[in-house]
Amino acid sequence: MIVVGHRGVAGHFPENSRASILAAIELGLEWVEVDIQPTLDNVLVVCHDHTVDRCSNGSGRIDELTLKQLKELDFGNWFDTDFVGESIMTLEELLQLAQVNNLKLNLEVKIDRHDAQAVCELVTQTLNKAEVDKDNIMLSSFSADVIRHLHQLLPDYRLGVLSERLTGKVKALLREVDAFSCNLNHLWTNKKHVATLQAEGYQVWCYTVNNPRRLKHLSNLNAIFSDFPARFLL
Repeated sequence: MIVVGHRGVAGHFPENSRASILAAIELGLEWVEVDIQPTLDNVLVVCHDHTVDRCSNGSGRIDELTLKQLKELDFGNWFDTDFVGESIMTLEELLQLAQVNNLKLNLEVKIDRHDAQAVCELVTQTLNKAEVDKDNIMLSSFSADVIRHLHQLLPDYRLGVLSERLTGKVKALLREVDAFSCNLNHLWTNKKHVATLQAEGYQVWCYTVNNPRRLKHLSNLNAIFSDFPARFLL
């Protein structure tokens, strides 16, 4: 079973930060999951929330701030004073860091009011520019529109369909885009769900698993996302 660092090592480091990614590398993790979305000036940055309020000393929406404005904010001090001065990473910076360290990335594309196609075109441009190995990337989203556009724009990349629960709509989307995996909330997933999906050719990755005892009930998973990956590396 693959242990994926959720937003790096988010239990001990500021989520989605360079420090958090480096901690995952230090642990020897093969995979890390991060969230990406565009700035006002159309640069993809690594951040989960659509605002900077929770994870920085600033306020406002990511898509209403330029990269220059975002780079002036502190994305570490909110978590602990040990991380004062952490700046937001661009996807381009993350891809470079991952390539140097042979780290594989699950890039979750976040949208709310954004134009799905425009964001996916930006993802495509950024990945093509970085000349990444497609085998080291999985693209995922809760948005069916994003998944469909990524399937059209980046047909050779692995796609993970994200959902809280396994539903008929999710199964249909998996088939439509020939997805690599179905990424589900572990709280609403059981062994039967996992076995059914695997029998149809999909991997099953579950989020966010922080208690190793939970795996007694989900021992057939392909991968888990965890804020505390070291707990699963014993």
